[in-house]
Amino acid sequence: MSNRVPRAVIVVCVIAIALSGVSSYLVLNNVLVQQEQLRNLQNAVDEARSRISSLDSSLSILARKIAALDELALTNMTELQATVTELNASLSRLDDAFRLFLGKTPASIYESAHKSVVVIRTPAGQGSGFLYNSTNLILTNWHVVRSETDIDVQFYDGTRKKASVVGTDAYSDVAVIKVPTSPADAKPLLLADSSRLYIGEQVVAIGNPLGLTGSLSSGYISQINKLIDITDVPIVVPVLQLDITIAPGSSGGPLLDMSGAVVGITNAGTDYGFNFAVPSNIVKRVASSIMEKGYYRHAFVGFYGIELTPETINDLNILNLEPFQSGLLIWEVIADTPAAEAGLRGVTRTLDSQGRIAYTARDIILAVDDIQTFSFADWNAYVAEHVSPGQTINLTMWRSGEITQVKVSTTYRQPYSG
Repeated sequence: MSNRVPRAVIVVCVIAIALSGVSSYLVLNNVLVQQEQLRNLQNAVDEARSRISSLDSSLSILARKIAALDELALTNMTELQATVTELNASLSRLDDAFRLFLGKTPASIYESAHKSVVVIRTPAGQGSGFLYNSTNLILTNWHVVRSETDIDVQFYDGTRKKASVVGTDAYSDVAVIKVPTSPADAKPLLLADSSRLYIGEQVVAIGNPLGLTGSLSSGYISQINKLIDITDVPIVVPVLQLDITIAPGSSGGPLLDMSGAVVGITNAGTDYGFNFAVPSNIVKRVASSIMEKGYYRHAFVGFYGIELTPETINDLNILNLEPFQSGLLIWEVIADTPAAEAGLRGVTRTLDSQGRIAYTARDIILAVDDIQTFSFADWNAYVAEHVSPGQTINLTMWRSGEITQVKVSTTYRQPYSG
């Protein structure tokens, strides 16, 4: 019997082995594909987790921002509510003040103030005054009491007291006198801020014209910061021009606004037919110094000047100025004064091409401490209310065609001796 394997069996075995290899390859390939799919799936899962984590972080930040906005909104709402409440309160106060203002008439002002107004008599004549700061101090005009020592004060109820002079200032026409006592219902009047006055504002004056005690006048402010020249009163401060009748005997009385506060001390008028009052801001400066020191000193620089206009430039034959140059032309500097020490320069005299007398301008004041100063009313209004002796002021000047700055340390005007 032969041991040889039949060929057919061998073939079958070979085929079986081949088929087995193919099957293994297919299985292996399938496993590799599944592993790749698992890796892709894992990567997708990791990316999703990363995105979810980023989204969680963004949501957390957004939540914090929303919470901060909520807190800010709550704070703003609280502040807004407080502001609205405050505005409502302010509107209510404004409404009350407006209603009160509408209720103010010359008659109501007179009723509230006339008991504070007094008659002042001296051997030289009669004037008016009013209680200020305390129940025994009285403000009036300098020219009412002047150098008098025999002063009699009559109150609204007819009672009289002797008065003594605390101090006077001729240049502002202000005086402070003192009485031992006054009626219990006569109250000091308050001074208002006269810088707030405007042309056309209604005002009330109370005085004693021609001996008619406690008389009322009502009218309007017709001009502010005016300079005047009055016989026997060397006033240098700017005044309020009034359309109110202030007859002799009313000088020294109060000028009141429609709130009942004093905006000036009245004067019986000028030769030109208008009346005036010394503004309360100047009165306050002067009176405060008098009560503290017994006197008041006015700041002084030391020059004579000309207000420039086309007319003055032409009439004075000023050669080196354009016709419309403005400002205070320094005409002459007084020796040994702050103006001289600061090097301010007056005009020089010369002759023009036709042999006529002419002048050459050297210094023109344009502003003081940056306040425009084109007139002596501008100059005096600022100096009288804001400058004290020893104070340094800064002058903006036209100097021979150039704009420059000059500092001047003021002194004081010598006391009036007339």
